Amino acid sequence: MARERLNFRPGTLDLIGIRANDRNHMQVTLKQGGVPWDTTGAVVAAQARTTANSEEVGIEASVTEVDTTVGQYVLKWAGADVATLLGGAATWDGVWDLQVLESGQDEPETVLEGVFQAESDVTRP
Repeated sequence: MARERLNFRPGTLDLIGIRANDRNHMQVTLKQGGVPWDTTGAVVAAQARTTANSEEVGIEASVTEVDTTVGQYVLKWAGADVATLLGGAATWDGVWDLQVLESGQDEPETVLEGVFQAESDVTRP
């Protein structure tokens, strides 16, 4: 007899090589059931921390709406913020996730998670 499972885990997306002082941005299209998710009125947020249990936020992405009717956003990890996160170190390792808090809901849904690795830029002005 096969055991049934209901997986509540979010999708996994590892962010590797987020660079200090670079324009670290990516566009995401959120989907539910394989179709674009209308996230009109939702609050979308992404953060990285050293571990999922860490109280201190390492860095927060700025999230810009592109087209909420089809769940499109641009996430940007500002290069200056990455440099501050590094604090002079060559690398920083942690974890990140992306959450959606739909209008009228009191709890968010975590839709993406993964490794977050930041590093110093080589070329500097």
